[in-house]
Amino acid sequence: MKTSLAVNDNSIPLNDFTQDYIGNVMMGIAVSLGHSSNAITLDINGTDLSLKTGKGDVIILKDFAKMLIESTIKGILSPLNGVLWLQRITIVCTE
Repeated sequence: MKTSLAVNDNSIPLNDFTQDYIGNVMMGIAVSLGHSSNAITLDINGTDLSLKTGKGDVIILKDFAKMLIESTIKGILSPLNGVLWLQRITIVCTE
């Protein structure tokens, strides 16, 4: 699995374990929302959150689901070196 991460428009290098871990979490989020795909893009920008798969945009209607996804991703990223201020996050996963 190939996972890329950008925080505040700065690319953050990820080792193989971290790529797989974040990628698997992203796949789990998409499947939990009823979408399976080999390509997932998550973008968090301030209070806006968007999730796209290879099949198109994933509509997340519930604020609770958005807050849960955002807090999960920010929690996963918090121990990474070079990730201090999480205003804009972009994660792209492909298999």
